[in-house]
Amino acid sequence: MIIDRGARVAPPRYPDRTVRSWIGDALGKADEADLLAAYLWVQEISIGREGCTALRRHADALRKNLEKLEELKSGSHFRGRAWDFTRVELDSVFEAFATTMNEELDLIEGCLQQASLAFEELSRLPEEDLSTLYAPGRVDSPLNTITEQWDEIAPSTGRFETMHQRTLVEIDRLAAVDDRRALFAQGKESYSLGRIQEFDGKDFEVLVAWLTHRDGMRVIRKHGGTGDRGADVISETPDGRRVVVQCKQTSRAARQTVTSTNVQTFNGTARLEHKADIALMVTNGAFSEPARDFANDHAIHLIGATELERWATWGDSLYEVMGISQAGALEASA
Repeated sequence: MIIDRGARVAPPRYPDRTVRSWIGDALGKADEADLLAAYLWVQEISIGREGCTALRRHADALRKNLEKLEELKSGSHFRGRAWDFTRVELDSVFEAFATTMNEELDLIEGCLQQASLAFEELSRLPEEDLSTLYAPGRVDSPLNTITEQWDEIAPSTGRFETMHQRTLVEIDRLAAVDDRRALFAQGKESYSLGRIQEFDGKDFEVLVAWLTHRDGMRVIRKHGGTGDRGADVISETPDGRRVVVQCKQTSRAARQTVTSTNVQTFNGTARLEHKADIALMVTNGAFSEPARDFANDHAIHLIGATELERWATWGDSLYEVMGISQAGALEASA
């Protein structure tokens, strides 16, 4: 090969005689195939590096977003409000978003690892002649692995944006709920858990009956008594569903927990004796885990202190608290 020192590309001047000899010998033997192979190899390395860099940038961006999300979660205020009445739901929204982002990050990091290994292989100077890497019909270039990893994560941006928009919509919804709950909690119809704690059993049953009436149901029985067979309150929804309620007023001092046995006993009468379409147990205390497990297995709705606060203190309807349709079939079990 004849070297034109005035051309756009020319070899450097090598002070070392041995290096000059080696380079000169190599250039003298090079043909068009060698030059094409060398050019392809350099271009593949360049493209592969850019692919790995893009994957790395994508992963770094997601990590930064996760850090910002953690800052928002850890702060008492977000969007200029304390979220006193929807903090649990807001944290749940953040958690769902973080879970999705972590799944995307795991995918990207897995792809980046595969791409980095492929790039190392691509960048390694082969022991054989470069032209052997590009023999006709050969398709196993490490660059293919790098591009496959990029194609794998390409939809990630779209998935992230979709989840991001859904999260913003849900946060806007929760802000409206927070305002509504705050306003209700200041009104005369709000009953705090502390106030409810002072009720006796009968007053508690009357309150539960009144709450069903507040939510548009017709009260058939507003408190229990001798011979009630486990049904303290019976109400009917506007679309004719029969709601049978057993109330368990617990003592703060005794720290009582409603047990699985209590729920099983109610299960034996709610539908068989009282023809319940919706069987509901309400307590100002808590249910044991076995009690909740049994209730889930037998479609019995449970309202403990947390749910009661939403219902009686913050003004959420019974339909919202139980997770059922206001005028239709069950959407979810409590």
